[in-house]
Amino acid sequence: MTASATEQLNSVFTKAADTLTAATTDTSGLFSALVQYLEHNGNSGEHELRQNAQIHGLNEQLAQWDQERRPDATTEDVVTKLLPVHVIEKLAEQSGLSREAAVRALTGVLPAACHKERSDKYTTQTR
Repeated sequence: MTASATEQLNSVFTKAADTLTAATTDTSGLFSALVQYLEHNGNSGEHELRQNAQIHGLNEQLAQWDQERRPDATTEDVVTKLLPVHVIEKLAEQSGLSREAAVRALTGVLPAACHKERSDKYTTQTR
């Protein structure tokens, strides 16, 4: 089934707005919102992310991000497997991005945030 004319027009406007607002390059707000999600309520976001990794066979991917100093970006498919739709939508809203721009940006932000979470915990535990 093809998208309706309204959906196609919305997609065009969303892409234009993302370009005009630099949504594809400014990810600082998204990073902050993601870290807050991961740490909120006793790290419940991180727990949910790790459960999703287990379900989708992505534990090795998370372990790799934990180990690398600067983890490489991932794919949109991995982002949508690790983060529930409602979380992606909330992160997009908090950072002022469209859902599509948030998912694209999360391909680089999620690995870095996961690495930050591990390195912060390691630093705290070794003090």
